[in-house]
Order: sequence, then structure tokens, then C-alpha cells
Amino acid sequence: MNDNGSVLKGSSKSKELTVFEWIDAQHLFLSELYQQLLDQPGKAEVSRCLYLAHQLQRACQQNPIGLLAALQLNRTAKHQHIKEFFVAILCEMLAKEGGMTPSSRLYLICAALTQDLGMLELQDQALDRQNTPLTTQQLKAVNRHPHTGIGMLKRANVAESLWLNTLEQHHEQPDGKGYPHGLRGKDICQSASILHVADAYVAMVRPRGDRPAVLPKEAIKEIFLKRGSKFDTVAARHLATVLGMYPPGTWVKLYNGEMGVVSGMGSSHPFPDVSVVLSSEGEHLPQAVLRKTNSDQYTVIEMVKAPFHFSLTSVLNPIWPKIKI
Repeated sequence: MNDNGSVLKGSSKSKELTVFEWIDAQHLFLSELYQQLLDQPGKAEVSRCLYLAHQLQRACQQNPIGLLAALQLNRTAKHQHIKEFFVAILCEMLAKEGGMTPSSRLYLICAALTQDLGMLELQDQALDRQNTPLTTQQLKAVNRHPHTGIGMLKRANVAESLWLNTLEQHHEQPDGKGYPHGLRGKDICQSASILHVADAYVAMVRPRGDRPAVLPKEAIKEIFLKRGSKFDTVAARHLATVLGMYPPGTWVKLYNGEMGVVSGMGSSHPFPDVSVVLSSEGEHLPQAVLRKTNSDQYTVIEMVKAPFHFSLTSVLNPIWPKIKI
């Protein structure tokens, strides 16, 4: 495979990666891209960002549920910027649900990947680890980061208005209480509203220095209840539609006492597919067993924290189809 991601002549077939391997590979690319944008922004870095956005879009066409599950399951410390990656994948799905064109979605993904470019150092040093309230200086840096990020992108010769406007407005709110401009309602572009919802959801379901992770159902509920004020109504509705009551990658307990991970959308939102890894007696299963939860015996009764399993990675890997690159 060459630097642009295309298969070289003479290759017998494209390579396949598990969803976890694919995320590892693309995350490494993203981390290197951030460093390049900070050190020497230019057209080459913009092209790299567009290339990565295209890879995300292509992977979402192949296996959207597996990607959402793998990102929800991920708690590895080495994934320093996995939040932006998670948000970008979710943006692609919400925007597709909302009818945005593939080309528009591509620039929305770029905005999601670069949304925190203006405060990367602060995020790495404090926001992800700090267990105390932000200082006055830190709050100022957070409030400035859309403008700072746009300045960095313009220095890298980004001229696409959808990308720039989305980044600038992604913390605006329908009630006018967002920042940096206090825009209201329809003055906020559709792509920024989508990014705002996706970013809020991912921020809540991943742990931070000052608080633990929120259960996905609680995050979806909070966003849905605040639709029309803090969050765009349509984007909030699309979040609930795309993720369902039990988002992929959520750990659940079934009526019969088994525990497993939500691995598919199932027959309808209350009845997801669950891949069981612990028996009702707490036995560690050597491979996941698929349960259709529209059966009374396998009804989901509650979300739970990730259980311990001796070989969890090897059990989870085969659940979702591999991604071709």
C-alpha cells in the first residue's frame, strides 16, 4: 500500500484489520497529524486530514456498528486523542442520518478531527487528567480555542467554509448561551449543530480527570431533554436514532444473569443483539455467544460496568467483521 492508501500494483488483495486494529492504526496517523499541524502547518497536512476523513468515511460504510462499539469499549491510555476520533465517526453517522451529502460530511469529519486543535496542549496536560475546577486562565483558553483553531487551519491554507464554520460554531447553542458568538437557532450551521451533539455525547461517556464516565443511556437522555435549548432538536433526535437505547459497545446484563456487550442494533431499539462473554454463573466463555434480546429469557435488564475477563480482547475481536483497507 502506498502513502495515499491505495493498493500497490502486484498486491493480491487488500489488507483486513479488526475494528480495534483499524482504530489503532488510524489513531496513530491522527496523533502524527496533530504534531505536524502544530509544528509546520501546510497544504500537505490538510491533504493528510482529508485522507484520514476519507478513510473514516469508507470504514463507516463497511462496519459502522463495529466502529462505534470499539470506540465505546476503548479505555486504553495510549489513545490520547481518541475522543476526537470517536466524535468524527459519530458525526459521519449523524450527518448521514440527516441527509448531508458525502462531500459535506467529509469536511464535517475534518472539523471534528481538528475541533480541539486550538487547545491540544491544554487538553493533554490538564483537561483529561485534572481533578480540580479549571483556572481562570484555562477557561479563557477553552473559550478562545475555536478562534485559535481557525487561525491554525488558515495558516495551513484551509479555505473550505464548511470546515471553518463548523469548527468556529461547534460550541454555539440554540438558546444563544454558547460561545464564541452567542449565535441562536438557525444562525448556527447544521454541521456545527451535529458536531456539538456528537462532542457532548462522547465527552460524557468517556471518563475525565474530574469525573467518571456517564452511562450512554444517561448521556443520550440528557442531550434529548435539553434539545431546543442547549442542543439542536434534529441532531439530538438523530443521536437517539443512530445509537438506540443500548448503543453498540455498551455492557449489559440479561434477564438470565448473563453479561455481554451490545454488538448490533437487533430487531428494534429496545432489543439489541448482545454478545455474551460471561455465563449466568460468572464463567468466562472462550468465545462470545450471540443473544437476540427480543426473547424474554435474554431481555436486557440493565447496563453495567465492563466485567473482568481473562482474555477479553481475543473474545471481542471476532464479533464484528474486519475492515478492508
